Amino acid sequence: MVEEFTPADWQTRSLAFLIDLIVYIALFYGLGGFGHFLAMLYILFRDGIFSGQSIGKKVMGIQVVHTDGRAIHLVDSSFRNVLFLFYVVFPVAIVVETVALLRNPEHRRLGDRIAKTRVIRKEAVAVLA
Repeated sequence: MVEEFTPADWQTRSLAFLIDLIVYIALFYGLGGFGHFLAMLYILFRDGIFSGQSIGKKVMGIQVVHTDGRAIHLVDSSFRNVLFLFYVVFPVAIVVETVALLRNPEHRRLGDRIAKTRVIRKEAVAVLA
């Protein structure tokens, strides 16, 4: 049974991304050579560390879940975020991602479609006892 979840709006997602970008930059420039490695790991696995919430998503009250509502894990996060590594090498990919996001009726990025995930508002997540 698929439950209906309240999708996170693009403004909230954008602010969460900016917070994550600050964390990325702090790791990348603050810790030297080892920081570059940690920054890349953070980008790949950030959503799987806290059960679907990166630091930015946690602050903004949104969460990544599977399309059927299950929590995501590290592997799901890596599938979802692997495209961010391409953005470093091919900045034009950001434009492609943005167009794909805006044209998708569910407002899911390419990474969400690859990993079969979606970003929802946290208060919409059902607590399973």
